[in-house]
Amino acid sequence: MYYQFTLNGYSYQDLLVLCRVTARCYRRVRTVIYRTVVVLLGLAMLGLGALLLWAEGVNSLGAALVLLGLLYLGLAVFHYRLAAWRSSRMQLKDVGEITVTLDDAGVRERGRKGEGFYPYSSFIGCVHSQGRYFLFLDKKHAVVLPEAAVTVGAPAALGARLAEKFGGAIQEV
Repeated sequence: MYYQFTLNGYSYQDLLVLCRVTARCYRRVRTVIYRTVVVLLGLAMLGLGALLLWAEGVNSLGAALVLLGLLYLGLAVFHYRLAAWRSSRMQLKDVGEITVTLDDAGVRERGRKGEGFYPYSSFIGCVHSQGRYFLFLDKKHAVVLPEAAVTVGAPAALGARLAEKFGGAIQEV
């Protein structure tokens, strides 16, 4: 039995969930360090700017530090959303309808811009999260398979099929 998915490119929600899953599974330490440093810098700049504004009255250095601190805090809070936005900007444009087929040999993607084939041995992992399966090619790239996009095959049996192909190693996030 094979499965077929029909997509019109990856949506922003697909990319947002992908960024969160990637950070949680493969880039946990890097993400925690980045967000911690950015929050600490933002709080330090915000505090220093507020102290300058309080001690010396309204001045440009204090206002600039407060704004920069708020910017850093915003970067930490909206980290995943900004990463998903960057990913959406880097996608190929005008790929049209993408058909992803899972068969016994591997995963085949077909779109207007080309075709790709990945044997199951080329994937480093499989993750299920929020109604999507992510087949990771490396720590930054994955094939996203939304359960809602299944056109051929039973979506309820997809998890068992992927577990069989990946040796029972589907991580639930």
